[in-house]
Amino acid sequence: MDLQLLEMISIVLITAVIVLLIFNKLKLPSMIGLFLTGIILGFFIKSTTAISAISELGVIFLLFIIGLEFSAEKFSAIKHYALIGGLLQVVLTTLIVALIAFAVGVPINQAIFMGFLVCFSSTAIVMKIMQKKGLNHTLKGKVTLGILIFQDLAVIVVLLLTPILGGMTIDLSSLPSLLISVVGLIIVIAVGGIWAVPKALEEAASTKNRDLFMLLILFICLGTTYITTRLGIGPELGAFIAGLLISNTEYSHQTLGYIQPFQDVFMSLFLISIGLMINVEYFLYNIVIILLLAACIILIKFIATFITGRILHLKIPDIVGISILLSQIGEFSFVLATEGMKYGLLTADMFTGFLTISIITMSATPFFKDHMDKISEILEKLPYFKDHTHDGEINFTNRRSEYPELESELNNHVIIVGLGLTGKNIAFSCEHMNVPYVCVDYDPIVVEREKLSGVPVIYGDGFSESVLKELKVTSANCLIVTTSNQDHLEAIVDAAKRLNPNIHVIVRTRYVKNVDKLYDAGADEVIPEEFETSIIMFRLVMDYYNKDMGEINTVLQELRGERYQTLRKFTLAEPDMENQILESVYVEDEKTLDDFDFDKYDLSAISVIRDDDMMQIDGDNFYLEEDDMVLFRGNKDNVEEFFNQTDKM
Repeated sequence: MDLQLLEMISIVLITAVIVLLIFNKLKLPSMIGLFLTGIILGFFIKSTTAISAISELGVIFLLFIIGLEFSAEKFSAIKHYALIGGLLQVVLTTLIVALIAFAVGVPINQAIFMGFLVCFSSTAIVMKIMQKKGLNHTLKGKVTLGILIFQDLAVIVVLLLTPILGGMTIDLSSLPSLLISVVGLIIVIAVGGIWAVPKALEEAASTKNRDLFMLLILFICLGTTYITTRLGIGPELGAFIAGLLISNTEYSHQTLGYIQPFQDVFMSLFLISIGLMINVEYFLYNIVIILLLAACIILIKFIATFITGRILHLKIPDIVGISILLSQIGEFSFVLATEGMKYGLLTADMFTGFLTISIITMSATPFFKDHMDKISEILEKLPYFKDHTHDGEINFTNRRSEYPELESELNNHVIIVGLGLTGKNIAFSCEHMNVPYVCVDYDPIVVEREKLSGVPVIYGDGFSESVLKELKVTSANCLIVTTSNQDHLEAIVDAAKRLNPNIHVIVRTRYVKNVDKLYDAGADEVIPEEFETSIIMFRLVMDYYNKDMGEINTVLQELRGERYQTLRKFTLAEPDMENQILESVYVEDEKTLDDFDFDKYDLSAISVIRDDDMMQIDGDNFYLEEDDMVLFRGNKDNVEEFFNQTDKM
């Protein structure tokens, strides 16, 4: 490997780590830290070709994720805000900016392009702010999300229009080849979306091989991007189409979980590469005009979004919040600006100035969002707004019945991870008791079968944050982990607690050795099968002998108390504990412990339950009374042999 390249990447990464650590301490957005990293590195790194090449993958993965998250179900829930609100916000912002630019002498094609650059907002910044402030399920959050979705889709259209705005004429002689490209694209979408992609994902998922599944996803993403590029359409549209092909399958949530780390890494490099392009001398020399332009853009976007909110009949506080959230220039505008440079729509100085202004607007958003309420109060005191403050409340109430999806959000529900026998029984119980629930399983056959039975279930890993978010973990009350995959238990608990620290997590584990690890990971209750199965058997035996239920419950509480400490202190020292099982034997006649001949079968007596007390054993000559219950443990085969011999006696 080229040592110079390795050295450069190492410098970039360590600088980014240091800057982001500082930004995290100061509670500043990571995106701004990445820009600053690029600016700092700009003083030392002159050749950025390698970083720019790698960072372009960030754009591809970002568009892939947008296609992936675009589903008919999600879109229908916010279609009113996406179609009407999004269209109004984009058109108004573009129109205002274009008219101002044209008025000061900018050619009409460049003026329109500038309007496009400004109209897009930062999905990354806005979504992080909404998640942090808990706005996702509010009216404010729904409208904002709808507008962002429209903007993300509009990017694709603008990317296709950019060459035309740049003066590229359509040669009639090239129409046949263009037609072939369009037909080829339609074939790719039709064949891929209807048959190839769903079938391939189904086959990969059925193997339960995560490496195979992940490699297939990467192939679909990059392969589709390659095909559209060869057709002359461009990699961005190809990445979006690839995501769209997967979005209509049940594997979209799991795919998002796999691709997110790649997208995060490459997108970080993309933002650093943007920072590398910033000319600090240019900024300092033009600092006044740049700050004024940044303030004007924030104001224009605020006004355009405010007008959109009034047309949608929203309340003033909601409109102010949405307007502030969408007041910055977005990361897609950097992609557009780069394309604009190619087609002569931006000069080098304009490009540098635009990047600097964009970073300032992004940096301002987190500070403005803390003053939403104060700005609302000021506006509501003005004569016009004072008279119209509650207009939206009435109109929106009248509209709500048109959008029942907004009222059917999962809330205070149970999430069941794993639909084996235990998971199915819990799901049945929730259904019977009218407790809202949703399930997730990694076996596509199980998912398909349970869906046909009416069970609300999606395909995916319980430890994937994207899957947990789809299950609305942030508004869930309880997470029950019944999956048979013991390797992922800690990861599931950790991911759930990170997204929702207040969620009550109950975990089933096969082995007692996992109990403390799961509690340390954040589980509220851990049920080890090794002990619980034996305890249930003990209760059934006691019930069979008509023992007092109060006495039985007292013993059960003692056995389960302090994380099964009574049982564990006899067993945790054993290195082969996961092959051991706990059992019990009933004493019919008075005898000593030695009479059971436990040593012969390599079994170990743990304790004796007499009446409602648990007694510690003191040697093999320990005297047993009638109706005593002896708890013992040992290898499964040895226990089976012991009971076979006991039955013959």
